Amino acid sequence: MDVELFRFEDETALARLSRAVEERLIEHGGRHRPVVFACVGTDRSTGDALGPLVGERLRRLGCGEDQVIGTLESPLHALNLDERLGPALDDGSDRLVVAVDAALGPLDRVGGVSLHGRGLRPGPGVGKDLPEVGELSLTATVTVQAGALDVQVLQSTRLWLVQGLAELIGSASWWALTNLDRAEARAPAVSAA
Repeated sequence: MDVELFRFEDETALARLSRAVEERLIEHGGRHRPVVFACVGTDRSTGDALGPLVGERLRRLGCGEDQVIGTLESPLHALNLDERLGPALDDGSDRLVVAVDAALGPLDRVGGVSLHGRGLRPGPGVGKDLPEVGELSLTATVTVQAGALDVQVLQSTRLWLVQGLAELIGSASWWALTNLDRAEARAPAVSAA
């Protein structure tokens, strides 16, 4: 399945999303590759602040600077995407990039988090044509699509919803990383015979 949907108001969402992220990280070699979260967005628009808020959550939970690109203090957005991601990806470490971004969609998807088995192309909801980011992606539908008014709708999105979705994604991602680290520590060493 390419996309899995988790509802913000579902009390099991944190555990289920954490497990799903962990499984996808394992499928993409996350046990043997450094994982980095590319949290796309800006703090200048309520709806588009989802990515930086996820980055903040991950940093506060203990993820290092090398694991998170995009926070409220230092956002990852359309104007600096290549500049900020390029050095992280070109350092020869074969990083597994998980992109995180806000999305617009139909009313029945608002408040939902989608886990995609592929990267994402940030910005199409607001008319931007940006390069694809990541091998996996997490998006949260923060408000409805409104055509020509998408930018205005995104700017007037309720912070309560965006913050709640960011906490869900950040916490689930942190738990997934923690479980990966624990599994790696428990894995038996492979000896050359």
